Amino acid sequence: MIQEFLSYYKKANMMQELKFEGGSWTKEDVNDDLIWNVPIYDVVNRRFAAFSSLLEAVKLNEKDPKGNGVYFKAIDGRFYEDDFMKLCYLFRLCGSGINYKPKQAGGTPFGTHGFGNFWVVDQLKNGFTDYQDWMRSLPQDKFCDVKGYLLPMIKGGLRNFILNEAEGLVTYLINFMIKSRKVGIEDVVDEGNLWLIRKGYKRQNFVLTAFAMDMAEYYPALVDRDSDTYVGSNAKKCLKKIPTNNKK
Repeated sequence: MIQEFLSYYKKANMMQELKFEGGSWTKEDVNDDLIWNVPIYDVVNRRFAAFSSLLEAVKLNEKDPKGNGVYFKAIDGRFYEDDFMKLCYLFRLCGSGINYKPKQAGGTPFGTHGFGNFWVVDQLKNGFTDYQDWMRSLPQDKFCDVKGYLLPMIKGGLRNFILNEAEGLVTYLINFMIKSRKVGIEDVVDEGNLWLIRKGYKRQNFVLTAFAMDMAEYYPALVDRDSDTYVGSNAKKCLKKIPTNNKK
């Protein structure tokens, strides 16, 4: 099993280099129809995955290796760090752009996987980078369209939580990260869950882990990229396939 993993990792890394990092591998080099033809299998680093496409495009702009940053030229560097952090949380809360059914045919990239008809996308495209602008433009419904993904069940509804609680949660976590100097991914998740529980909400393990990983990606001085993380059920199933003497 370990040898199979290492073989897959090597091939997926070759595809990542080919598509996003200037590599020149051929189909014969990769020698795997699944990895060559199915996009979800073609990367090893999280930032290159489809579910990070929007954040990469906004953060890197014209340097985005996927080329999506050109759609956000109206931002022109005018992005306060706090608002970008809030964008990361909102994006994860609303499904990370997971959508396999485009809003309009040929509407690449908007409405496709990695953008997901998330209402803030159009705001960013038009140069609106202020959190309060996003809140004023929040539709009554259909503010995100994530085919194939279940949004979190939140007391009072997702829209109400976005309007009244999301900013407070992220502000709290920003202050926690800054005051703690440098924390782990699990620390951010645990602290966020404590805030939610005190407010009478359920934990958001999946959302907060994705958010904490974003913080580690873009703000490694605040969140340690090499720290431990929580994993989902799919990862746990995969780990059980790998024999190990470490019972923990």
